[in-house]
Amino acid sequence: MMEIMQVSLQGTSHLMFQVPNQDAVAVYSDSSTAVSAVCDGVSLNSAGTWSCSEIAAGYCAESFVRCTAGQSPCTDVVVRGFQRTATGLLQELKDRHIPWMDCQCTMLGVLVTPDMLYAGMAGDGGIICEDANGELQVLVTRHKTDSMVDPVILASAWRFARVPEPRKVLVMSDGLFDDLVSLEEGELRADLDQVRLWLGADQEQLEKLAASAPGYDDKTAVLIRIVDKATELPDSFEPSAD
Repeated sequence: MMEIMQVSLQGTSHLMFQVPNQDAVAVYSDSSTAVSAVCDGVSLNSAGTWSCSEIAAGYCAESFVRCTAGQSPCTDVVVRGFQRTATGLLQELKDRHIPWMDCQCTMLGVLVTPDMLYAGMAGDGGIICEDANGELQVLVTRHKTDSMVDPVILASAWRFARVPEPRKVLVMSDGLFDDLVSLEEGELRADLDQVRLWLGADQEQLEKLAASAPGYDDKTAVLIRIVDKATELPDSFEPSAD
């Protein structure tokens, strides 16, 4: 069984300047598969003013999930989801008469089954996965050292990864991920207690964690948990006799 929780909050800087939340999230799930995308719009356009990148983020999140849901799980499906989304975004912007360089976003896309996490990444933010052995893996495109990011249309910057037997998958835009995971002496570091709080959160707790996170950026996260139904039975459960 899949449990999926999500949160997306408008950043305080966007509130101050009356700019919409430029993050976007989309999810799909059935009994054995979950698909999700988290996208983060590039806030400034080529003129250095606020962009309309919420259009790109919204389009890309929905497109990736639409292209990936219902497909036989494999890395190629995720790659095709990125390809179709990037191509579709350029056409969408052309149809809207929006210059492509003025409306871009990053994208994190995941396809999750009990056997494998298939992940694709373009730009910043990151993915944290806990496997069946309780081991944590952090997935990013590259160590972030400045505010420059590679948008989803730049295929050369895409990165793909797999993690066997995922049990908890946390997908975060940089507004949350950069507070949770940092680069120290060339290595990614994280407060494991804080990471465990996120991975174990319910919907209300997820919203509270996001709201209390520092920073001025939009804040978006999706948490996917694979739950064995047997573990959900109360301690006092006893099968009834026929």
